[in-house]
Amino acid sequence: MEKFGIPLVSADFRSKEYYPNIRKAICTGFFMQVAHCERSGHYLTVKDNQVVMLHPQTVLEHKPEWVIYHEFVLTSRNYIRTVTPVRGEWLLELSPKYFDFADMPMCEAKTSLQKIQVQMRNGSSR
Repeated sequence: MEKFGIPLVSADFRSKEYYPNIRKAICTGFFMQVAHCERSGHYLTVKDNQVVMLHPQTVLEHKPEWVIYHEFVLTSRNYIRTVTPVRGEWLLELSPKYFDFADMPMCEAKTSLQKIQVQMRNGSSR
C-alpha cells in the first residue's frame, strides 16, 4: 500500500462496522465460493448447484442464509469448511458481474438474490 501512496487506515475496534467490514473483505476475495441455505435445510453452492453440508467442526451457532467457504471437502458427503456468514446484498454490491442472473441456474439462491436486488433498487434493506 505504501508503494502506491495509499494510506494504511484501520477502523476503530469498537465500531459496530468492524466485524462486518472484515466479512465484506473476505466476501470480496471468496465471492466465487458461496453457498445458500435452501428451505430444505441443506446448502447449495450458488454457481454449480452442488448440495453441501456445513462441516461438523464448524463453530457457527446457527445456519446463516448465505456463507462463503474456504474449502470444499469430499468424503462420504460434500462438506464446506471454514465458513463465514455474509449477506446477499454484499454479493451483489461487491461482485455484480459474477452474480449475473442470466448465467445462474434456477434455484432458491437466484430467487433470493433477485428479491434482494429489487429491495436495493427501491432503497430498502432486509
